[in-house]
Amino acid sequence: MAVLLNTKESGSSPKHLKAMYGQAAQTSNITPSYGNTTQWIQDLSGGGMSGDISGTWTLTTDVGKTYHLIKKIGTVSGFYPAGRLVLGHTFEIAQNSTASRAVWLKRHGALTGDGTLWSSGSYGKLGDYSWHSRNATYDSGFINYMKTNNQYIKHIYLQFSTEGGSISRKTEIKIRNFRFKWIDVPSGKTLILPKLRPYEDRLDLDVIA
Repeated sequence: MAVLLNTKESGSSPKHLKAMYGQAAQTSNITPSYGNTTQWIQDLSGGGMSGDISGTWTLTTDVGKTYHLIKKIGTVSGFYPAGRLVLGHTFEIAQNSTASRAVWLKRHGALTGDGTLWSSGSYGKLGDYSWHSRNATYDSGFINYMKTNNQYIKHIYLQFSTEGGSISRKTEIKIRNFRFKWIDVPSGKTLILPKLRPYEDRLDLDVIA
């Protein structure tokens, strides 16, 4: 029986897009060590999230105050790529409302196995219902930290906000097409990507297929 490897050729994008399954709420504030180091606030226990970040995640809120909600992605399975293989990540977002208390994505980040967080800068609420790209390029300090300490990406972190306005309403934000940005390879070479594996096997950084 043939094994289909997930690969990246020089200058190409991998065909395998599955990346992270399962999500949970962060239960406390968290302060990034790399990227934008502003503390992330967590003060909302609700906010239902469903879906698959390699397809489409949907987060729904129904509040009348300013809240911040942090979700960590990859609690069931994922790539859990070694730091030596990744340069960043990318995905798309869209809101179904721009009105008062509509939920929107404020920050995104990447958490290593030892709890070190890289963070994007802060975004504002979208002014339309179109899909918008969000791109992360990890800084050299974060990448070198992962390489030096043999770390991997354990979770993708997302912080949502309902800041703005005063009227309670049910709104949604969708996230789709999540991808890691993998290192490039010399012409004629092939990078074999980690396989999608259970959370319990996340520490096996040499798994390739």
